[in-house]
Amino acid sequence: MERRGTGRWTGRGALWGLAAGSLLLPAQGAHAAEDPRPYVFASGAQRVEGAEARSGAQELNSGSTYRSSIGPGRTLYYAVELDSDSSVYASAVAVPGFGTEVAYGDRIAVTLQDQEGNTCGSDKASFGAADYATPLAATAERLIDGGGTRCRETGTYFVVVQRGSADDSSRAAWDLELSLAAEPRLAGSPPTEAPAEAQDPVAPPLPTGAPEEAEGGTGFNDARLLGHGVWQDRVRPGRTRFYRVPVGWGQQLSAQVELEGAKGAKGGGGGVPSSVPKALNVSVHNPARATVTSDGESYRGDPVTTALEALAPVAYENRYAARPETKQMRFPGSYYLKVTLDPELRERYGEDGLTLTLRVGVTGERKTDVAYEGDAGPFRVAEDGTDAPVGGSGGAAGGDDDAAAFGLGRGVLSVVATAGIGTGTGLVLVLVLWTLLARRVAARRTADESA
Repeated sequence: MERRGTGRWTGRGALWGLAAGSLLLPAQGAHAAEDPRPYVFASGAQRVEGAEARSGAQELNSGSTYRSSIGPGRTLYYAVELDSDSSVYASAVAVPGFGTEVAYGDRIAVTLQDQEGNTCGSDKASFGAADYATPLAATAERLIDGGGTRCRETGTYFVVVQRGSADDSSRAAWDLELSLAAEPRLAGSPPTEAPAEAQDPVAPPLPTGAPEEAEGGTGFNDARLLGHGVWQDRVRPGRTRFYRVPVGWGQQLSAQVELEGAKGAKGGGGGVPSSVPKALNVSVHNPARATVTSDGESYRGDPVTTALEALAPVAYENRYAARPETKQMRFPGSYYLKVTLDPELRERYGEDGLTLTLRVGVTGERKTDVAYEGDAGPFRVAEDGTDAPVGGSGGAAGGDDDAAAFGLGRGVLSVVATAGIGTGTGLVLVLVLWTLLARRVAARRTADESA
């Protein structure tokens, strides 16, 4: 699997080079856009090796993100130190390479165990009917409120990651992104039962109007920041797009994804094209990366729509609900929309991709009288309604992502243009920088088209 480069071109070095009469070009590693970008891992993620047994397990720290890998049929162990006051979520994202052969039952499973091997919580994710490679996320949990009585002691626990693969699936290793998030207790006296309205939520009206362009990310770390509104993206078959939506206490998330109609199947023939089952796959993941709900639609060239079922407003007491979808809406933070197109669409409708329209609703007043006792980590929304995902820096819709990737924002460019290096020199510098940014965008699009 090809990976993005991690080099950076700092604004300070570029300015010094121009001031000296020479242009410092980005290092080769800075051309991240030249890679097909199958999945952008968390910046600075530490590499760890999974152990075959508990005795050799490397330790994972809460709030950190790690990179590892797993082969078919393997079981790997990682150690974690847990206190007795926090709920804990251990997440594993499996990333098969582009074009990797996978089967219906291929899966990733995560289990949190105590020192005696007792299961505290477990989760698994498989490709299912959409048997083509795409990132899979599973999250095992240890709940203090709303969980059982087991696994509440302070001490060493183990995150166990297992990969199941059919005999005819690829033998290549899958990359892994591992993260551990702790959720503090709620301040004051937390509620002890689910709200009545959470058992049968009603979906609010979806937003309307002209869509704004918003290119999705490759994973949780560079997921595109969206708010309430209508958004549009173009996705090529076989690709997965991620979008993140901050949802606060008391707010309700709703979403609908529309796939445009195609001009016609390749090869013609005059007949009605056959349907591609589960061609459009949509899922919602909560801030702990656990799946909230998912849906899919077949496609034969006509426009299709996937409207996600009604989700409950975010509430701490949702963890006591019987409805699985409601239980996963129990904390504020980034909720992720994951959208994938079946690679079979490439054979039917070509390489150019199809247009997605996302109608995203965030309704209700955000409650400010609910708080955690300690650091909320990823389980929070900023006062302005935005967020900063753990381990990543996905761009906001309408933001200046490519300038930010060079360590330069519009404010920096404005300062450069008016600084003491002279009006003429400043104007040239601004033009040079924008040219480089334009080339970077073009290179990324070219790489996507050729991948």
